Amino acid sequence: MITALLLNDTRIDNHHGCTTVIETIDRLCAANGVEVVARVPAHADWRQDAAALEAFRQVDLVLVNGEGTIHHDRPAGRLLLEAGAHAAGLGKPAVLLNATWQANSAEALDLLRSFSIVSVRESASEAELVGHGFSPRRIPDLALFHEPQMAVRREGVRYCDSVQGGKAMALYRRMWKLGADPLPITRLDYHPMIVLRWLRRWSPRKTALLNPVHLALALRATWQDYTRQVAGRDDLTTRVAASELIVTGRFHMMIFALAASTPLLALASNTHKIGATMRDAGLEDWRQVDDIAAIDAALLEKASRWHGDEEARLRAFLEEGCSAMRTLFADVAQLAGQ
Repeated sequence: MITALLLNDTRIDNHHGCTTVIETIDRLCAANGVEVVARVPAHADWRQDAAALEAFRQVDLVLVNGEGTIHHDRPAGRLLLEAGAHAAGLGKPAVLLNATWQANSAEALDLLRSFSIVSVRESASEAELVGHGFSPRRIPDLALFHEPQMAVRREGVRYCDSVQGGKAMALYRRMWKLGADPLPITRLDYHPMIVLRWLRRWSPRKTALLNPVHLALALRATWQDYTRQVAGRDDLTTRVAASELIVTGRFHMMIFALAASTPLLALASNTHKIGATMRDAGLEDWRQVDDIAAIDAALLEKASRWHGDEEARLRAFLEEGCSAMRTLFADVAQLAGQ
């Protein structure tokens, strides 16, 4: 049995998409004789963790789950890249999985060279790294490996927020007017500080909650996310698969819609990951919405069905993507075995 250390275990974020990514890593590792024997959760500094440092020395392989962390030279992204360099210094192979790469420095690129395999989630990240002389594998987000239970019939428009609070509020206000059904992807604890953080997320201005109008909207949006959250991932993806249309600013809700072949509209996120993935899947460009005010009943009706060759292109994307995931983990096991 090959042993592995996994960094950036994002299940701590209580997010169905992140939970599914880690589930896929565990499933495909196990299928290839790799056992994840140690983990470092997201937001933790492995350099200060004695157990993690010992695991670096003991395991056969270091896996780094990139997700949406390695962009614009974020400190959290650099921490993940440094893990590759640390593993290389110990003579251990390191693999960067499931990453988005955007606008990082030359120093970050130097750290990336420590990884034996680099896998990015979409073509924009791939193109950026190819431009710097790398040869990454382009494999869709690992949450796509999950197969939702398909519904006999589809009905209704459901929507999800955005990681960008101001954009999420604008989307909510629009969807409230259009009478769509909320479907949050996050799971929120009833802890006072988490409730307060969620109330504050709807505007970048620290004093926004002092405005009575904004406070009322923030309370409504927060109450909605708490009361409509879905406890189980399978329940969530079943609802996605039973929808006529998903409208979202969340990357992983987009992934769940693609996995269920559910038509969607998506807002751009904090990186190029959403737009690039939609292009990779063969969807029409107009499905990425730049102006939330442009979302109206006519657009929802248009978007609720596939057009042209979209469905066939998406089917090929799903099949090729899941096959590439299986190949990746087989190669990872072979790398460690060497």
